[in-house]
Parts: sequence; structure tokens; C-alpha cells
Amino acid sequence: MAVNLAALGEAIDGRGFASAGRLARKPIAAVEQDTILLPPELVRTDGSLDVYDDVLKLFRPTYSKNRPAIQCSGWVGYIPLNDSFALEVSTRVPVGNLERLVGMAVGYTPDILRKYTRQFAHAVDRPASLFDILTDQLLDAFDHVWEGGLMKTYGRVQRVGSAPVGRIMPFQSQWLSAKSGRPVAVSSAFHRSPDFGPNRVLRHAFEKLLARYIGIREDAQRARVLRLRQAVNRLVGVGRPLLSEVSPEAIAGFVHRLPSQHEYYADALMVAQLIIFDIGLSIRGNGGVAILPSILIDMAKVFENYVRRVLADGLREDERIEVKDGNKGGEGGAKLDLFDPIAEGLKNPGVTPDIVIDVEGKTKLVIDAKYKPAPKVPERDDVNQVVLYGARYGAHRVMLLHAGRKAERQPTELCGQVGDFQVYNGMVDLNAEPIETEETNLVEAVRLLL
Repeated sequence: MAVNLAALGEAIDGRGFASAGRLARKPIAAVEQDTILLPPELVRTDGSLDVYDDVLKLFRPTYSKNRPAIQCSGWVGYIPLNDSFALEVSTRVPVGNLERLVGMAVGYTPDILRKYTRQFAHAVDRPASLFDILTDQLLDAFDHVWEGGLMKTYGRVQRVGSAPVGRIMPFQSQWLSAKSGRPVAVSSAFHRSPDFGPNRVLRHAFEKLLARYIGIREDAQRARVLRLRQAVNRLVGVGRPLLSEVSPEAIAGFVHRLPSQHEYYADALMVAQLIIFDIGLSIRGNGGVAILPSILIDMAKVFENYVRRVLADGLREDERIEVKDGNKGGEGGAKLDLFDPIAEGLKNPGVTPDIVIDVEGKTKLVIDAKYKPAPKVPERDDVNQVVLYGARYGAHRVMLLHAGRKAERQPTELCGQVGDFQVYNGMVDLNAEPIETEETNLVEAVRLLL
């Protein structure tokens, strides 16, 4: 079904979140890890930066060419600096499939600047982590709705009995009295009820979310399930929406007609539409689908979790192979102490390669993910690091897996030998179309090394 994504975007203009989104911040283009010169308007007369205090921690103030500047960190996204300016930080390597990467990065959760909003455009992919954000946003908006009181509307209710309420219907009363042989009154009156369009749309969205989360047993989701159940219970007496009430145009109409004291319904209905119609959000670029708090992505963590998921899924069919996370211990983890044994009284640092691949219980390949383009020869510090990993895990093949691959290069290349260790350059083109082919090629190249 084609969905008119612009209808609600026009309706929410200036309402709810949109009232904060009306700040016309001038965008400053930036790239993660780069140093950006600041416009003079961002520097106060005392030399300090005119930047929101809670945002200042996201980058490092510095000087460049004798001018005030900021050193961007690894965050990608829209970062409001003050009411007039915002950083739009893009990735330092071409990533045409960002939503897919975030969706496959198991365990990764984006950061949210809840005080600051931005417009989001539509995207095809719907990462689970972003879906969690939408769920929380709907629940938060509904809490405000509940605090302000559910909207109710008057509807005509007809009663039959000996105690009439409202206007008596003489013809119907006389006919039923004659038929039953006793006095019967048919009366009609208007009663206020929460069972009407906007509330039915919200209940529909909550029930759809419950169906999604109810079977998930992760501890992190239990609180969401409890809040969803509470929201449905608060909407007791509210029925299922009519087909005509769940179109984007109908939801936009509900928002247009909101009374001023029920502004928070705009936020709740906006997010409910995204959930009902399975609309994904584009992490980059502005659009008119929704106005929500700004979402920031740590691309280094996303890339690491993404490639681990790609290899784990691709090699799963071979029961002899196990792909582990060297950043953690316990089940599925492979973290080790550096020294074994260690001199008495010394603290033993951890060894945490991003990916450890075992075959029949023996480590065959250790991989460290590097979110940067692949050089012809890996950087010396990176080689030192991964060779140490190989020595500790007893793996004679080690790899530095980079984000980016030129067409003429293979997914894996042997760089050379360091003692007993073969050092490989691994590469994956995050801008590939289709990205699934690139993922398959990487899996097959890694399989040949095991």
C-alpha cells in the first residue's frame, strides 16, 4: 500500500516536537574525526564557545590556523550546537547502507539527544535499535497524553429499560411495551467516551508493538513490554480503529483538529503512524516523515559489530566453526588476560580482539576491525596489535579488517609474514550495491583462511 508520507509531516508543523523543530539552525558540514573551523558567531566575547553545555562533551574544543575550532569525535549525525547552528557530521568512509549496518550491529544502541529534535526522512531498512527508539518515544509521548487526560468525544448512546436517560423515543418505547406486555422506555443521550479515532489509532500501535516484543526474552526488553501492557490497559474501553481511521490522511486530520490542551497527541500520533505503516527512518539527511530527538551513531562500534554478525551468519552452516567476540568473556566471548602466567602482584591487562574464529575448538584466525579505508600495507601500530593477538590466541593467521574496498582489490590480501604469523588485509565496501554480494564475498574469502 502506498503511504502518503507528507500528510502527517504537514499536519504536525509547529505542534508537539515540531514546535522545537522550528528552530532554523544553520548546518555546518563536518566529517567524523575532522577538525572544523567555527564561525565567529559561535564564540562569545570572553572567548568561550556559545554551545549547549550537554553537547560540548561530544567533541574537543581546539584551535586551528589560529582560529577557534572543534575536533569531531566518532559520532555521526545531527548535533545541535545552539539555537542557531548545528553540526551535520557524515561518515569518513563511503557508507551507502548505513541503516543496514546499524540493523545488523547486534547489541549496538545509538545515543539519543532527547532535548533536541530534527526532521527525519524515510528509509527502507528498519534497524531494531531504531525501532526500540520509536517504541520508547511513543511510550514517553503517551505518558504525557495520560498526564493531560485522554481526549473524549460525545457519542449518542441508546438505552432500553425502565430507567430512561435523556430523550425518550415515544414510537420505539410504545412498540416495545406492547410487544413485551410491560412498560419499556427507549431513550437516547450523548455520553463522553475515549473510544474514538485518535485513541483507537494509539491502541492499534501499542497492540502491534506488543505482538513484536511479547516473544523476546531479553532482559532489556522486559521493561518495554511492561510499559506497553500498561499503555494498553490505560486504553481500556477503546476499540479497534476503523479502516478509514488508519490512513495517513485520517491521522493527519486528527492532528489538525487537536485542541491546544492536547498538543502531546501530535507527538504520539506521529510516532504511531511510523509504527503502524512500518516506516523506517533515515539516519542521515532531513525530510518530512517525522520530527524526533536527534540520533547519533558511533560508526567504529557499528562497523565492528556489523562485520562480526556478517561472519557469524555466513559461517553458521559449518558446525565446526564458531565466531566469537573477543571484547567480552563468557558464552560467545573470547576475552583473555595478556599474561599467562603473570608475575605475582601485577595487574593483568585484557586482550580484546574484535573477532576470534575457532575451528573445532582451536583458534584459526584473529581479526581486528578498523573503521578506515584499507591501505596497501596496514599501519605499523595496527600490525603490532594484531600480531600480539595472534601470539596470545595461538593463531598463525591474523587480519586487519578495513571499511572500504576498491574494485580492483580482493576481500582478503596477504600482506606478509611476521615470524610465525601471516598478516592479512581484509576489506569490505560499505557503499556496495548490493551490499549482500559484498558480504558473501567477504565470508567466502575468510572461509578459505580457516
